[in-house]
Amino acid sequence: MKSLFYRLIIFLDTASEADTNYNIAWYMAHNFSKVAKMGISQLAKECYVSPATISRFCRALGYENYAHLKQECSSFASDSKKFNNLINVPLNVMKDKPQACTEYYSKQVCHAVANLTHYLDWNVIDKVLELIHDSDSVAFFGTQFSHSAALHFQTDLLMLEKFTMAYMETQRQIECARSLDRNSVAIIMTVNGFYLKSNTKVLQYLKKAHCKVVLITNNPGIDIGIDVDYTIILGDSKQRKTGKHTLLTTVELMSLRYYSLYYPDVQENIV
Repeated sequence: MKSLFYRLIIFLDTASEADTNYNIAWYMAHNFSKVAKMGISQLAKECYVSPATISRFCRALGYENYAHLKQECSSFASDSKKFNNLINVPLNVMKDKPQACTEYYSKQVCHAVANLTHYLDWNVIDKVLELIHDSDSVAFFGTQFSHSAALHFQTDLLMLEKFTMAYMETQRQIECARSLDRNSVAIIMTVNGFYLKSNTKVLQYLKKAHCKVVLITNNPGIDIGIDVDYTIILGDSKQRKTGKHTLLTTVELMSLRYYSLYYPDVQENIV
């Protein structure tokens, strides 16, 4: 469900207010419960567009059709639990003892990050960094926090004179995947594996491309349905709620490792 909110926010943050899709996204963001009960014609009327425009908007968000999107809205409307506790902290502790909650969660994060020394395979990471360095076409795929980490890595690499792609919008990610070939590198970041549930088109195009595929995840048992050349494991499935921290730490370590291996005159510049 959170992926729908994320996609709507992307539209609202990046599209022009004159864009028809912006107006649809704005209406939905303010009327989730209503949309859950609306037919496509009624929503089109409320947004002053045609049903065909609503269908195109749904596909732009990564949904097959309006019924698929409406189903997610209905799930939200009928769920009394509107917010997922993704940091594994008891809600009653946060309400009554925020200081104790801070200590509790901090210990979880420190434990997960410390365990990276046992999980990160630097032989694999070095091969992935070599792929990134040698390929002219490198693309990151992820959503929500994983995409933020991909942007962080993308920025670091650009500072090191390596251009990569990391598109936010679902449709742009699909178009990017479709443009790759066997000489390209696709890096999928998905802490818990949720990316796979709503981005099957991206995976289908990656499979057709026969490109090199790298998976970075905190879910060792994940099966993404296509061949993976290299997998970077961040921890075990029991630590998935702290996976965002191990992902960001790993990205920063990989950036520094890339710098040490490939940046010109590194011995003079590294600090």
